[in-house]
Amino acid sequence: MRDDEFRAMFDLEDRLWWYAGMRRIAEAVLASAPRSYRNARLLDVGCGTGYSTSWLGSRLDCADCFGIDSSPRAAELWHQQRLDNTAVASAISLPFVSNQFDLVTCFDVIYQFEGEGSSAALSEMFRVLKPGGLLLIREPAYDWLRGSHDSAVGTRHRFTLREARATLKSLGFAIIRATYANTLLFPVAVFHRLISRLRERDESDVRPVGGRLNRLLESALNLEAALVRSKTLPFGLSIVVLAEKK
Repeated sequence: MRDDEFRAMFDLEDRLWWYAGMRRIAEAVLASAPRSYRNARLLDVGCGTGYSTSWLGSRLDCADCFGIDSSPRAAELWHQQRLDNTAVASAISLPFVSNQFDLVTCFDVIYQFEGEGSSAALSEMFRVLKPGGLLLIREPAYDWLRGSHDSAVGTRHRFTLREARATLKSLGFAIIRATYANTLLFPVAVFHRLISRLRERDESDVRPVGGRLNRLLESALNLEAALVRSKTLPFGLSIVVLAEKK
């Protein structure tokens, strides 16, 4: 991912509609496996700016919460926030011994790997989870939806839900929940992505949005968060999967 993308995330992650709404969807999917995380050890793989790591730790009231990212630029942002539970490391070589964590999260990271890299990263997450531990992943959906944003963030592969489920099962995970997300805004997003191809630019979608529009877009994702507590959405811009290490 480009360095300017980390800066854009850092500036907007606490309030931009997409980040706020997708956090609520992640919470809703986690609720599919009701359990307490009060004494849990959590690892956020590809933690970026560190915001998601801090948010997860406080929201779930975890005992220990760690984050890793491969970018030195991300590490600069951790230092600005005085985060001392993060480290520069690769998702395909996690610096932890096996069977250490109750929950591993990975938000929009695996799409940056090519070929067998995605399976290697997921295998590492399986390794560091305790038996019975949970993995929560979120990745962009549908390769045909590539646009200028994908060029800006270094997308190598966008996933289908069937593909993600099959890969996780082959590695030994049992699927608890699997759904698409960002469904209500899908038609608008498809139009935007196709137009961005014609412009042949590498502009990111991470940019400020006016207050009223930001609240409107966030409300659509908040509605989806309520829906995914009991329903599986049939298509969307992202896939979200909760799986258990058996």
